[in-house]
Amino acid sequence: MSEQIKITIVMHDEKPKAHKDGEPVGEMTLTQESALTLMPVLLKNGLMDGSFCGGRGDCGRCVVQFLKGAPFPTGLERSRLEPRELRQGYRLACVTRPKTDCTIKILKVEVAETSIVTESNLLSENIDLNGQGNSLSENHRSNVMKSNVGAEKDADRPVKNSPVISETGASVIENGETGEKNAKKKIGRYIIAVDLGTTTIAMQLRDAETGTVAETYCAMNPQRRYGTDVLARIQASVDGHGEELRRPVCEVILTGLRQFTAYDKILCMCIAGNTVMEHLLLGLDVSSLGKAPFLPVEKGLQIITPARLFAGIDGASESLRRMGGGIFPDFPVYVAPCISAFVGGDIVAGLYALGLLASDAQGDREKPGKTDVVLMIDLGTNGEMALTDGHRMVATATAAGPAFEGDGTMIGTDRIALTARLLKRGILDETGLLEEPYFTEGVRIEEGKEIPAAGNWKKNDRYFRQDDVRALQMAKAAVRAGVEILWEEMGRPELERVILAGGFGYYLDVEAAIAIGLLPSYMRGRVQAAGNTSLAGAYELGRELCGNRVDAVWLEERTAFAESINLAESVRFEELYLKYMNLGES
Repeated sequence: MSEQIKITIVMHDEKPKAHKDGEPVGEMTLTQESALTLMPVLLKNGLMDGSFCGGRGDCGRCVVQFLKGAPFPTGLERSRLEPRELRQGYRLACVTRPKTDCTIKILKVEVAETSIVTESNLLSENIDLNGQGNSLSENHRSNVMKSNVGAEKDADRPVKNSPVISETGASVIENGETGEKNAKKKIGRYIIAVDLGTTTIAMQLRDAETGTVAETYCAMNPQRRYGTDVLARIQASVDGHGEELRRPVCEVILTGLRQFTAYDKILCMCIAGNTVMEHLLLGLDVSSLGKAPFLPVEKGLQIITPARLFAGIDGASESLRRMGGGIFPDFPVYVAPCISAFVGGDIVAGLYALGLLASDAQGDREKPGKTDVVLMIDLGTNGEMALTDGHRMVATATAAGPAFEGDGTMIGTDRIALTARLLKRGILDETGLLEEPYFTEGVRIEEGKEIPAAGNWKKNDRYFRQDDVRALQMAKAAVRAGVEILWEEMGRPELERVILAGGFGYYLDVEAAIAIGLLPSYMRGRVQAAGNTSLAGAYELGRELCGNRVDAVWLEERTAFAESINLAESVRFEELYLKYMNLGES
């Protein structure tokens, strides 16, 4: 066993001088082995929420400052932090290993506001974003959930009926009221839809007959402490943290259910998430999802009970009995089927809501009559996409990382808009190289203008650096290559519609996306934003399943009909990835 060292923690501000009972106020002392990094002890004591990169040192979210006993910086820290920062004692908690007693300051990192979109526009009401930038209507903005405690408010993005921000970091809108519960039971038949995202979790209670939203509950996915991408969470589960990944998500869903106890009859709950998120929720082994041949333990529709879902969760039984009026509820919990390890239940639910699951499950490609060729893209930490002509469907996914979601200082859609502006102004060239002094100092956003970050750069500034440009380039090249491969696989058909699903697509400036090459120029005029299709699809699937209008066999036929393409096995992907690394319209 390695030597035990003492770590004195100072929270946020300078080292306090006041004392109470002989101990400095605002300090705490922890003990750990010198062979370990700082991250485990900080996580264990609730002093840090984790990192966006899963401990790879990529995101910089776990920066701490050593006031005493700073260890020698690692090579990774030298590449991620500026020399002046290293001299000031800044280190990354996920990689630094203090060898002697030390004092560190936990930095208060302000993170960008995260928008949780719960609205969907599935057919003719799709929002056409071409050339409109981010000028969404006030009505549409009022239906977007904002979630993040401590995030600075965007004065230029007003939201009607602002959600109640809970102490857990969740956003709740309850019938447009102030959030007070009506103790009287509300008569009706309801379905609970859950969008289990990698970054966020959204729940809606909807009327089974009309689809009217009665209540909405949103929260950040607590698994983010183990990393923003699914690969980091797969590794965490393989390392023995599977139950630690499952429990907090179940607790978030249970908290959402507690918001719905005033309603009379719950017919079912339907949960849609990507394949990894659903496996973790169900306590399934995810190791096979992280290595070839990438086979899920389960792909089909899963039907479980609330008791099974919340097994081992404190207070679950009491909360569920309250929902059932004193009787433990027995409504079914459906977990949406997946197409493959890469294309999950959230995409299946979205395709179902959009009416894109092929009606011809036998794949009769000789069937007469012209049908629209539609591409659906859901961009986030994973870029999932499906292309269909009504007779055939091909689908794939590519890892995008935090570039589209943002890294805590700037949300992804703002990054794309900024990149397009820098490209247009000549500050950024097509190879992704920032001109000086921006290359050295980074770009800081001040009063809506891009200026050099200069020497007064601070951790909580909204900034954009050369590393951020590279991350965005790699993500956009991967997505663009994936789109191209699907298009080629389908025989290069003329696209009639491109549907952007999820919160990223909801706010994306399509012209900016075309300007940097994320979307090809031929898509101009054909792009529509559909909002949260996963949440809408979870409702639609739940309603059809509990009404016996569809069943597991029907869904298995439809999902088996879709052809899943593994980009890792495609020689063409690498060629296209390199081709689309450059920025610019194409």
